[in-house]
Amino acid sequence: MKLSLTVEADTINVLALNMGRIAVDIDGIELTDLINVVNQNGYSLRVADEPGKLIVEDPLPPVSRLNGIQCSTAHISEADNSLLYTLSHQHEDHGDSEWISYTGSGYLIYLDAWQYPVLQLKKRGLSKACRQLIVTLIRRYTIRIIHLDALGELLPGFETFDW
Repeated sequence: MKLSLTVEADTINVLALNMGRIAVDIDGIELTDLINVVNQNGYSLRVADEPGKLIVEDPLPPVSRLNGIQCSTAHISEADNSLLYTLSHQHEDHGDSEWISYTGSGYLIYLDAWQYPVLQLKKRGLSKACRQLIVTLIRRYTIRIIHLDALGELLPGFETFDW
């Protein structure tokens, strides 16, 4: 969730909690003004059962959001690039273009398309380095989509290729 608002306050303290929640302590503004601004942005902010604790609820269920990462195509080999290009251009029924999309400067891979997407990529011939990148990102960040893009950032700690 992204929420943008301009607050004029004496002090603001933000504490990150688990499960994506945050605690915000704001001195110098009215609580009702803050609640109104948040509610006008499509979310609901309410005072929790415990005094002083605020909760922001998102009306969308978590499964409606796609968690993903964009990174550089330098993390894949030239052979991986050729393979992904071929797979993304298979336009027959139930072809790989349904879950591997060419973007013009890279590829979107929808990892929810298969129960074991990395195994499917291995069967199709994707390199071990690329598969390790995807597995690590899935485990670390629970991503559901990866965008390999020529303009994407290099991720530290992963192998890169100069092609």
